[in-house]
Amino acid sequence: MKIALITTLREWDPLITEKVEALGYSVEVVNVKSLDPGSVWEALRGISFDYAITPGLSPYDYSSLSGRVVKGTISPKTLPYILELVGPEVLSPRVQAEKVVGVKIMVEVSKRVYRDVVTEAKHAFNIRGLGVPLRPPPILVASDIYIHEGRGLDEVLADSAYRSSEGADILVLSSQPGLDRRVYLDALDRVLSLGKPVAADPGDLDVLADAVDMGAHIAMSLTRGGLASIPEGLRDRAAYVIIPELTSSWRTRVYELRRAYEQALSLGYRSVVLDPVVNPPVNRGLLQSIITASELSKSIKAPIMLGLNNAVEMMDVDTHASIALLTLLAAEAGVSIVMVGEESYKARGATREARRASIMASVALKLESPPKDLGITVLDLKGKSPPEGAQYKGYARLTIGGLSVNCRNIAEVEGVVDEDLRRIISKVCTPWASEGLDPTFS
Repeated sequence: MKIALITTLREWDPLITEKVEALGYSVEVVNVKSLDPGSVWEALRGISFDYAITPGLSPYDYSSLSGRVVKGTISPKTLPYILELVGPEVLSPRVQAEKVVGVKIMVEVSKRVYRDVVTEAKHAFNIRGLGVPLRPPPILVASDIYIHEGRGLDEVLADSAYRSSEGADILVLSSQPGLDRRVYLDALDRVLSLGKPVAADPGDLDVLADAVDMGAHIAMSLTRGGLASIPEGLRDRAAYVIIPELTSSWRTRVYELRRAYEQALSLGYRSVVLDPVVNPPVNRGLLQSIITASELSKSIKAPIMLGLNNAVEMMDVDTHASIALLTLLAAEAGVSIVMVGEESYKARGATREARRASIMASVALKLESPPKDLGITVLDLKGKSPPEGAQYKGYARLTIGGLSVNCRNIAEVEGVVDEDLRRIISKVCTPWASEGLDPTFS
């Protein structure tokens, strides 16, 4: 079967053609100045083809062109993955391919893309078998477990195992200031037994050195002034996360971290991660943090990490939304690791939310596509369409089973509806339905 791939791009990625041809199709790329049906049909004149596939974002309807011109994907890079699962005859002349093939196919597409992301990743170094990408994709998730006086070792271990099961790639042990050294190291010893990469963040340089000596795979929150304090024999035993001493502006942070990185290499550190430090939104410099990460990614060959807690905990916004948006911004900025915590009630489930967001961002980066219609959602509350049997009419109103409901005054139907109808109304009016995702994405 021969496919004509229609494009307005001046530079077409030949790898897309190769991937489609590897599926057994014969391919011809056809450049057009306009995607209107007349221009497309004129460009196809004299070309032998079975199906012509236009960009998915074309605003035109190609139904008049003999059923042989159909719409492809939002990004051309998604098309080979879809054609691996369905033939071009399944596609529509009116609707983009992602919507036509549906969620189940797009979930499988995203799984295959993510497998390629993991396989093709370029790692700066490895930690206990975990490759740390120099730049995304993929994006790793670190989950911060806070240790304080009165928290038992069994509880710390159980919490760490839970975070791992929720999708954390790295377990971070941070501690209350002044926590007894023995308490911290005993907790570290227990968590290391889980076999996951573990980062130590005790807030004390001496305890940090002890943690690395015990086997911690990552040492957190080291500043330029503290680099010389780590014994020479430990500097190549772990990866070290360096933070700036001054955070007044993004230029200051970039300068600080560049100097710290150069000094670290001169002192014998081999695996270095840079953390610009995230500030709270609006008046403290969240944007400064993102800009710092972006500028560092352009000039320094070291992975970048962003701890999202300072932003997530300092705004009254649902965490699934804030974590997803911050992770997408981090992906654009070249960040390889995002860190979240679950200490507050609001932040419960943040590790799973970060895992979902990191997969979404990684797939979108790989495909060079917006994170939409990929089969991966972080739509925990609203969803993309109403439940079966319900029709949203707009203006906070819906109809269900012949009943008209005003979402702004649900009490009007209390006592009138049964439990099943009440559950559906709740999904539309006060939507707590969650579209889950296996943290392993397998």
